[in-house]
Amino acid sequence: MLEFNATVLAQIFDFIILLVFLRLVAYKPLAKLLADRSEHIASNIAAAEQERQQAEQLKAGYEAEMRRSREQAQEIIQKATKAGEDQALEIIENSKKEAAKIKDAALAEIEREKQKAIAELRDQVASLSVLVAGKIIDKNMDDQIQRSLIDNFIKEAGELQ
Repeated sequence: MLEFNATVLAQIFDFIILLVFLRLVAYKPLAKLLADRSEHIASNIAAAEQERQQAEQLKAGYEAEMRRSREQAQEIIQKATKAGEDQALEIIENSKKEAAKIKDAALAEIEREKQKAIAELRDQVASLSVLVAGKIIDKNMDDQIQRSLIDNFIKEAGELQ
């Protein structure tokens, strides 16, 4: 049944040589190539992960800087608004003071004009009184008596006001 066949033995021997040859020539370089490729992929993945972490850190830093910038901008806007309001209040206050000064000056001018008009009226009343008194009395009075009568008349006229 089993006969020895040299062809089968030669084929087995050739197959073993082929396996040894493939192991030496093809398998080791192919395995080394696959290992190098695997190592390269792993290093690329590690580098990508590291770059992703750096990108996240940069993103977090930029977001924090943007928050600070927004807060500073808001603070600047609030300060400018407050300064504007303060300046507006100051302008209004200065305007009120200026209006009060103008009003006081106008009232003082009115009072001066009133006093001036009263003085002119007194002089006119005094002159008319002298003329009337001279005609009524029809005699000459000395200046001291006339002045005394005029002053009394002016005093009484002033009390009537």
